[in-house]
Amino acid sequence: MANDIWQDVRWDHGAAAEAVAALQRAAGTIDRSLAEIGQTSREAATDWLGPHRESFDNWRTRLHNELSGIAAACRRAAAAVQQASARAHEEQARRLREREEHYRREREERDRRERERIERRRV
Repeated sequence: MANDIWQDVRWDHGAAAEAVAALQRAAGTIDRSLAEIGQTSREAATDWLGPHRESFDNWRTRLHNELSGIAAACRRAAAAVQQASARAHEEQARRLREREEHYRREREERDRRERERIERRRV
């Protein structure tokens, strides 16, 4: 892939941006939900005692940890997609520079041959 300057990089930057936005929205939704659960739990804690409350607290802690992990995974995935988009952009730019350099060398060679041809005619 790195040597094939004649092929454009195949990457859908629009779809990647949409994926990043969706992953970030999902993480934000999870964060808001966890905050709401925390607030509701704190409110309930004042009036709720006993083994069912302890069971609920244990469940809520497990849920919080699991959902926090999912939100973090969404953010990592969003960052990975952003990095892949940046690499695709950089690779395409490199290929375009190499193409231009190739064309420049071809023009210089063509001009050099033309100058030589003109010089041979003069002699």
